Amino acid sequence: MTVGVAVGAGAAVAGLLPWIITGMRLPLQNLWATPTTDPSDMPIALLPFSQYAVTTIAALLLVGGVVAGIAVRVLRARGSVRRSGSLAALAGLVGVQVVAVVETAVVTGAGMRMDGTPGTGADVSAAQLYVVALTVGSLVCVGAAAVLAALVARAAPGGALVALAVGAVALGSWANTFVVPPVSSPGDAAGVVLAVLRWLPAVAVGAAIAWTGLRTVGQGIAALIALGLLWTGTAAITAVSYALGSRVYLPYPLEMVSAGATVFVMAMGPAGATLVPLLVAAVIGVAGAVVVRLRDGRRRSEP
Repeated sequence: MTVGVAVGAGAAVAGLLPWIITGMRLPLQNLWATPTTDPSDMPIALLPFSQYAVTTIAALLLVGGVVAGIAVRVLRARGSVRRSGSLAALAGLVGVQVVAVVETAVVTGAGMRMDGTPGTGADVSAAQLYVVALTVGSLVCVGAAAVLAALVARAAPGGALVALAVGAVALGSWANTFVVPPVSSPGDAAGVVLAVLRWLPAVAVGAAIAWTGLRTVGQGIAALIALGLLWTGTAAITAVSYALGSRVYLPYPLEMVSAGATVFVMAMGPAGATLVPLLVAAVIGVAGAVVVRLRDGRRRSEP
């Protein structure tokens, strides 16, 4: 039990690692009670609450879930963790992530300008709506991280592959946070690194397909789903980042959704940047699966 809790908690911290390294200063807020332009004036927060960092928040939580699942699966294969240990790891993961969400919500809410100015048709201020929306969205991501952890840890290879593909898509935003903190502009040097990291999700999906193999129809279907998630997931991140990152759309939800949908379709089409990574993932997956199968065949043939 203790090992399981430690594994889950450690995985949650690993997911938050890029944000921890950046210093964990809450991003500058449009509705902050005390106007400031100096990021060092902002309080410490365990998550980067901001409408401009929604995809980063999701990545920090989802990657933690996948890390927990991988760790538990490896330990189960070695006999170090049983069912109770798997549940304990899940509890450790969710516990740390919920604490991170609650702490960030409290810190953000305490500093916001809660002046009662109607931000909706109800008696709710824009700042209150903002904090609640980010908190609820983050808690949904915590639930999704728990599901991913469970699938990676205990599902058949096909199911684990689908969960790993979701984590691989999030891995791009997660790794980018090491280079450029949320709500920051990259410099020239950072731009070069980001150009390389762009291929990370494709490589991760390809590696996951190679690990699963393509021995059965089910595994083949799972591989196709994984490639589909890479394609649509990368486009969705582009669309969400564009829609929420444009302040002009914030007062107009319908226009925001329409703009995001337009960008999503464009990102998925031939003019988008998602088709080449898709091909890279497919090549790595098929080639890797062949190599793994040949290696396993040699091992079985050895006396």
